[in-house]
Amino acid sequence: KKASRRMEVYWEPQKAAFCGVHAVNNLLQGPFYSEWDFSQIALALTEEERKLMAERGTQTNDYLTFMAKDSTHVDESGNFSIEVIKKAITNVSLEITSLEHPRMKGAKKDPHKEIAFICNLANHWLTIRKIAGVWYNLNSTLRHGPHTISDLYLGAFLQQLALDNYSIFVVQGRLPDPLQEKGNGMRLPTTKISTKGTEGVEFKTEGKNNGDQAGAPKSDLERALEMSRQDLERKGSIEQSEEDLIKRAIELSKIETEGSGTNNPASSSAGQACIEDDELQRALALSMQEGQ
Repeated sequence: KKASRRMEVYWEPQKAAFCGVHAVNNLLQGPFYSEWDFSQIALALTEEERKLMAERGTQTNDYLTFMAKDSTHVDESGNFSIEVIKKAITNVSLEITSLEHPRMKGAKKDPHKEIAFICNLANHWLTIRKIAGVWYNLNSTLRHGPHTISDLYLGAFLQQLALDNYSIFVVQGRLPDPLQEKGNGMRLPTTKISTKGTEGVEFKTEGKNNGDQAGAPKSDLERALEMSRQDLERKGSIEQSEEDLIKRAIELSKIETEGSGTNNPASSSAGQACIEDDELQRALALSMQEGQ
């Protein structure tokens, strides 16, 4: 019998301001692109724009202004434009579409049926992808490495990113086979990855991108309370009692706990789950006392 090959997740941690490169490579599961490759894409896009503007005349104000400034597709820090990201993804026969596009109603309703999402806020990019039936947050700035996301929690996770003003794009098509080269990334056994992060991974990320806050995993209680409060505020129901709010938090937390138990290949033991549930109940009880 041949020994079964262990399942691994490829992940590139943050380097300088190259989160766009990391996000695409994390999406494709291998070092498909380098910073130099992205620079070449940026130059090609700039040249295409120059040719189009030249057709209208090389003495126009628009053309002269365009020629006088640096490329609009990459800055001095190494941040690449959304056009570069899209081109890198479509170059491997994938499609990328905004989640807000009318054609993406199905993806918004049932995000777990998709294969991947790539998200952007200002100069930061991050990838969320399904690998062997399990969803992973592959944000390059995560201090403890990738973490799993249950099918049930995926929709809420994307909703939170949207509330944090992230632009979310759906990636569709046939993802290429993972590359075996390591490149600038790490190959992490799926058995080491849980909802809390990756065992044995802890480091300080480079660069100034602040992507860790939105992408970092939180406790069930924190996530449930936060989601519940935001839902109440959006519906104009902030007069609802603290007791009702906490009841909703318990329901949301139970759903998340059940989901992570069936979808996470590295879920904790039943005994640990009971301990965490007891801690959750105590925390909720204290919160109710404070609200009285």
